[in-house]
Amino acid sequence: MVSASGWRLSVAAGLELHVEDVRPDGDRPPGVEDGPVVLVHGIAGSTTDWAAVAPELAASRRVIAYDHRGHGASGRAPGGRTDYTFDLLLADLTAVIATLEPARIHLVGHSLGGVIALRYTLEHPDRVRSLVLVDTAATPATATGPVAKRIVAAVLGGVAAIASRTGANSANSRGGAGGADADGPVGSAESSGSVGAVHDRRNPVERQVAGLGQADPDALAALGRELGDYPSLVPRLGEITAPTTVIVGEHDSMLRASAQTLAHGIEAAHLAVIADADHSPQVSRPLAWLVAVDHHFARAEAAAAGDPPTGSPGTIR
Repeated sequence: MVSASGWRLSVAAGLELHVEDVRPDGDRPPGVEDGPVVLVHGIAGSTTDWAAVAPELAASRRVIAYDHRGHGASGRAPGGRTDYTFDLLLADLTAVIATLEPARIHLVGHSLGGVIALRYTLEHPDRVRSLVLVDTAATPATATGPVAKRIVAAVLGGVAAIASRTGANSANSRGGAGGADADGPVGSAESSGSVGAVHDRRNPVERQVAGLGQADPDALAALGRELGDYPSLVPRLGEITAPTTVIVGEHDSMLRASAQTLAHGIEAAHLAVIADADHSPQVSRPLAWLVAVDHHFARAEAAAAGDPPTGSPGTIR
């Protein structure tokens, strides 16, 4: 079991972020490396994107998840589209991590959140104990067509894929903190507060559709454009020395090559392909995703102890 709480963090005049703090009940299990896990979601998402995996992560580690500005339970930027930039998202993540002083963190970024996590790691290497990049890229999207529309279409496509595998009826009937997914729920917790990363009881399809409905349209438009033209980070990948795992869904065709680029560009990075997963493997294949992340933590702990690195997880089924 885990305990969870939510709080607000002011990052600008008139703008607060919704932050969630999930911890193991009782003492930390022996042998677990110190350092909280910070989860950074993608565009049109929220803390509920982690509902199928956060309780399991928090069984042995402190987990921090938050909603980007203009997403989920966080406030909408008062300045409209001009207040939605990657620079400001990076500043928001920096503010969240600053509340965790002096701990070094394990940073996990998905999609757009992966780009922000990459940038944070490059700017603050001393604060990052390890890095997990999930279905993301170090270069901007290059496909034709309006970027924001393509991003939303990709999210909806993932929703449809999950729906086709799980079935709405079986998803609703199983419910639970992790919702319903291809692997089933992995944990739950009780709390009087509303903490989406743990307590969201909707199935994955409902959660992702709700995330689209909650997002500020100005955020989707502005950040969608940034996803199409941010400066490439590939030339700087060699600067990253923290133990890194790159995770990608087997069926995320737009980002399989990008995952290879990340894995090759970051020294000693490992690539984990989640079989039968889409753009959000933490939603569609949470147990397989957790296997990859557990392997990552074991590798990070071995590196901290000066032990030889373990083998790459490869494809996880």
